[in-house]
Amino acid sequence: MALVISDRVKETTTTTGTGTYTLGGAVAGFETFTTNLSNSDTTYYCCTDGTDFEVGLGTFTSSGTTLARTTVISSSNSNNAVSWSSGTRTLFCTLPATKTIVLDASGNASVGGTVTATGTSVFTNLDISGDVDIDGTLEADAVTVNGTALNTVIAGVTVTNATNATNATNATHVSVADNENANEENLITFIEDASATGNVGLESDGDFAYNPSTGTVSATIFKGNIDAVDGDFDGTLEADAITLNGTAITATATLSTGISNTNVAQFTTGVADDDFLRVDGTTIEGRSAAEVLSDIGGQASLTFGIANTNAVKVDHASVADDDFARFTANGLEGRSASETLSDIGGTSATDAANEATALAIALG
Repeated sequence: MALVISDRVKETTTTTGTGTYTLGGAVAGFETFTTNLSNSDTTYYCCTDGTDFEVGLGTFTSSGTTLARTTVISSSNSNNAVSWSSGTRTLFCTLPATKTIVLDASGNASVGGTVTATGTSVFTNLDISGDVDIDGTLEADAVTVNGTALNTVIAGVTVTNATNATNATNATHVSVADNENANEENLITFIEDASATGNVGLESDGDFAYNPSTGTVSATIFKGNIDAVDGDFDGTLEADAITLNGTAITATATLSTGISNTNVAQFTTGVADDDFLRVDGTTIEGRSAAEVLSDIGGQASLTFGIANTNAVKVDHASVADDDFARFTANGLEGRSASETLSDIGGTSATDAANEATALAIALG
């Protein structure tokens, strides 16, 4: 996928709404997007019907010949995607004003992003306020640092004494062979700070750098000894041995294991996924569901019914308080007092008294 800007590319489109543009063929005297772009290429476009317009970055798809509205840069719809109604419009490659580099009245250009140059570039004057990262060779007739010319040439394994740097009484440059690559050398500068502290700083154009004013050490690969009062490593520190206040730091820390407060739990062997945990002396043991049931004297499932050892459940949708219980085939059913009397063929005390009175009267 590449950003492609081509001349004389213009097609028609009848796309409605805010979706992907379907390309309808080249306008007379112009070329198609297909002729100039490959699948997944991006390009800057403008779409207009003579009244409304939309400028943006589009992504071209060769299958179906479409151009997606990847980013809308400006439009007559408050810089949002235009919702097109029916009709035919023109869609063409363009260069948006916000994506151009122009010279001001003094002939200067300002770039807010990243400038990438391939090949040989010639600049009369280049003033950069930020960082410069050059992945290649920088060739200059003269180089100055803070207004001071650097005129000391260091080649091979030459060791030279350079002019004292600002705030330093001694500055010695040493070229050291790179142990990682025999064909490369790193330059290390030893600087003795002329301030009251008298600190010694190490600076390197390769893998190691030390800032004496902040006490910051940065290193990608450094093999040797580092002895500093303060240090801040923003990355990976690799060393054969590390000591802290004279005590060696080993790969394995000593931890207090057990089941007491603040201890680190230690597991026995055989712990598996989905196990339950049980304390086993000073360690944690894994227990399966069946083992847990056995441990607590439980059973995995209940058998409901009215047979021996079955669990009994209520088999009645409207059991009420003070009901009597009667067995059904599946469980217990709730029965009221009158229902219970009827079930057993009994008579209530009131009914029995009334029947006795009636019988006495009948017998005279």
